[in-house]
Amino acid sequence: MIDGHIVYSNTSLTTSDGEQTIAHHTYAIYIANVDTNNWIEVKLNGKHSVMIPDASGHVHDYIHIPGDYNTIEVITAASEVAVYAIG
Repeated sequence: MIDGHIVYSNTSLTTSDGEQTIAHHTYAIYIANVDTNNWIEVKLNGKHSVMIPDASGHVHDYIHIPGDYNTIEVITAASEVAVYAIG
């Protein structure tokens, strides 16, 4: 278990939001795909691409990605994720 508190949260982050800054060091970020049919690409720290599985066929929960991230951006067009970061 990671000791810390939520330093960033968004329940409807989309491609139109662009790159979002997480103004705190993180231990981990948690991302859930809100789109039920498509895998979604998310970019962390402007360089690490992560694919988040679709909710209808694969995952119905947040994906845990350990690390220190200061930005997040949804890359896949017309997609939406829920996200929170622990720092």
